[in-house]
Amino acid sequence: MKQILLSTILIFLVSSLSAQVTISLKPQVVMMDVDPAEFETVAHSFITNTSSEEKTFRWYRTIEEISQGWQNAICDINACYSVETDTTPVDFLLTLAPGDSSMLDVHIRPFGLDGSAKIKVTIFDVADTANQVTGEYLFNQTTPTRDVKVEGIKIFPNPAIDYFELSDYKDVRELVISNLIGNELRRYNVYPGAKFDVGFLPGSIYLVRLLNGRRDVIKTLRLKKR
Repeated sequence: MKQILLSTILIFLVSSLSAQVTISLKPQVVMMDVDPAEFETVAHSFITNTSSEEKTFRWYRTIEEISQGWQNAICDINACYSVETDTTPVDFLLTLAPGDSSMLDVHIRPFGLDGSAKIKVTIFDVADTANQVTGEYLFNQTTPTRDVKVEGIKIFPNPAIDYFELSDYKDVRELVISNLIGNELRRYNVYPGAKFDVGFLPGSIYLVRLLNGRRDVIKTLRLKKR
C-alpha cells in the first residue's frame, strides 16, 4: 500500500513539473501610440527561458484587429519576418539556453493613415505545446485590464541629456529604464514634479516602462539619450 502511495505521489509530481510554464514574456501587455507620419512603431518585449535546460520555442501571431492600409510584422533575435509570416519558420526556431532571452518586437507600419491594431503573439515550447505564454500588443487602443488612460503620457525632453520628466503622473507609481535587450538599468518611484536622471547612460535608445500600483506595465515609451 505504501509503495502504491509513493508511486502515485511521484506520478503527480512529474505531471506537475511537466505542466509548469517555463517561458517568461515581459511585458505581456504593451500599449503604443502610433504616429501616422512615422514609418513604423515598434512594441518591444522579451522572451526568457526560465527553465534549467535548453529549450526550443516557436511563436505564432494572431491579428485580432488592424486598420485597413496598416501592416504588421514580427522580429525576434534570429530575423525580421515578412508581413505575411504568422509563425516562426522551421529554420528559425528559437533555441535558448537556461536564462537566455530573445527580443520579440511587434512592428506596425501605418503608411500615413490613422488607425489602430490589436495583435496577439503566443510563444510555446516545441517539445511541450502546453508550456506557452501569450502577449498582447495594442496600438492606439485601450484595454479593459487598465484602470487609467495613459495614451497622452509622454517623455520630455526627448532626446534627453541629463534627465527627463513625464507629461502626466496620474496612477503611474514606478518607471523602469531598460536597454533594448530587456536588461533593467534603473528603477524610479514616480511622483508629481519628479525628474528622472539619465546622465549616467551612454547615448543610445532605451525603453521606459510605466507601472501602476499593482506593478502592471501600463505603457512603454522609447527614450533617446544623447
